[in-house]
Amino acid sequence: MDSEIIYLDVLGTPIVVLNSFEAVTELLEKRAAVYSDRPRFVMVQELMGWAGAFSLMPYGSFWRSHRRLFSCEFVTQGKGPAWHHPHLIRGVNEALRRLLESPDQWMTHLRHQASATILEIAYGIRAEKDQDPHIRAAELGMKYTSDGLTPGRYLVDTLPWLRFVPAWVPGASFQAVGREGRKFIKAAFSDPFDEVTEAIASGTANPSFTARCLEKMDQDGDIAYQQLVIRNVAGVLFGAASDTTALTFNTFILAMVKYPEVQVKAQQELDTVLGPDHIPSFADRESLPYLSAVVKECLRWEVLLPFSAPHRSIADDVYKGYHIPAGTLILPNTWAVLQDESVYPDARTFNPDRYLDKEGKLDSSIRDPEAAFGYGRRICPGRHMARESIWLTAGSILACFHIEKYVDLHGNVVEPSGKYSPGLVRAPESFPCIIKPRSKECADLIKALS
Repeated sequence: MDSEIIYLDVLGTPIVVLNSFEAVTELLEKRAAVYSDRPRFVMVQELMGWAGAFSLMPYGSFWRSHRRLFSCEFVTQGKGPAWHHPHLIRGVNEALRRLLESPDQWMTHLRHQASATILEIAYGIRAEKDQDPHIRAAELGMKYTSDGLTPGRYLVDTLPWLRFVPAWVPGASFQAVGREGRKFIKAAFSDPFDEVTEAIASGTANPSFTARCLEKMDQDGDIAYQQLVIRNVAGVLFGAASDTTALTFNTFILAMVKYPEVQVKAQQELDTVLGPDHIPSFADRESLPYLSAVVKECLRWEVLLPFSAPHRSIADDVYKGYHIPAGTLILPNTWAVLQDESVYPDARTFNPDRYLDKEGKLDSSIRDPEAAFGYGRRICPGRHMARESIWLTAGSILACFHIEKYVDLHGNVVEPSGKYSPGLVRAPESFPCIIKPRSKECADLIKALS
């Protein structure tokens, strides 16, 4: 878009769309005290009952309690602490085994990996089967949440008084949708907390975010309040992380199919640094800059959330002569930010080299695509763990497998469409591809993983 900011009025609600990194940084970063609030999400928070989604909560002390709890467990000087790394490693190893056994089901395997890993991190619950009820509930819960958050989908978000209209009234079908969504959201993002408390009481709880936080509670404080915050944060951790991480894995596979030269270069780096038939560990991150650049490009190339979650101004403000009244919805256009040709030349091409200097090291002067995780005080607190998961998964797959375009029974090469489904969260259309071990030694390595 040519205009840096666009003003809209929707049924009396002022909306400002930010189309540049400069505008986003000035308002959401530098003026965060004014622009860190959220609008009211009637459909999701009230009708579907996910008031505990702290990513959607109004800005204030209650939200800060949730953010602080998450940060204490997962953010240490910009890097996640080591306690959750064994969970990530176990999830990747299981995905490698599944890919070796049935590579044609790669999309199912990678989605299972993302969901099962975060289920274990959040609650210590092991998902032993593909149709695990926790994972299935989370998939449906996030489907309803994404639908409920889609701008303009439900009039009740614009006219909140409609929530009192009975379901039998013509045009009030949203009430039935809300009830159905509430069922899955509770099953996915609240009930597992109760399973953990029961496991702790019986002495059978596995290590997890929830168990760690419950053990650290201030016994002289408000126990019910602390438990509520832990329940809420664990639910968001499980839901949001499993959904977006799986879709990023799919983007990675798509990029490797469409850009085989990138795959070859990443594998050459892995072989040079680690030697053949070895998979990377977190200790290798500094030695594998090209792999890190691949991860950056996976976040930027086909951003999953074209528009970040809306912010809301809490006071009148002026930006470049434009008056922004209190209560204005601020929509950051992340697609425009991450497709800016002045920053990322030939932006529609998947090119990890754009992040490297002449020596092949990461170039700190190139803007990191962190905008994919949001902005300001509302940036995704789980972004460091998400990057760890994507990096380890991408590196392990590239170390062990070749990824190629699918060839049908008639010998025709099948080109993936590269299309993404429209919506609040974009997802690549499913496509077949060939995933095969790079060598017999790689296959044996995978079989031997514990």
